[in-house]
Amino acid sequence: MFNKKKAPLAMDTVLGEYTNFVGNIESEGSIKVLGRVEGDIKANGDVYIEPTATVNGNIYGSNVYISGTIHGNVLSKGLLHLMSQARLIGDIEVNSIVTDEGAIFQGNCKMIDLNKEENENHPPKKTRIKSKRNTPTAEEQ
Repeated sequence: MFNKKKAPLAMDTVLGEYTNFVGNIESEGSIKVLGRVEGDIKANGDVYIEPTATVNGNIYGSNVYISGTIHGNVLSKGLLHLMSQARLIGDIEVNSIVTDEGAIFQGNCKMIDLNKEENENHPPKKTRIKSKRNTPTAEEQ
């Protein structure tokens, strides 16, 4: 009767090893790439770039785990994990980063603080503080 929006599966989208995709990919869930992508990948969940994968485009995700080759920028709201086979040529903007021995990263890194960004986007409401004075003012006397 009521249309309930289903929660995305743990691994919503998988792009196979022998698949070439040209265009942008967007997902409410997580994405695992084993093939080749020419375009941007945007996911509200996690993004997994496996050792057989090559991506020529930008990647946006909650957590990004890279074992393959990326030619583009990466924005991760949480963790970016560069595994030992990872090859990342591009700039990154991350909350946290882990790099395994052997991983290659060539670009600029900007660390983001999600708590600070949330406070900037939603400044605290101004409140009036009423103070109790123990001594009467000149007007009250």
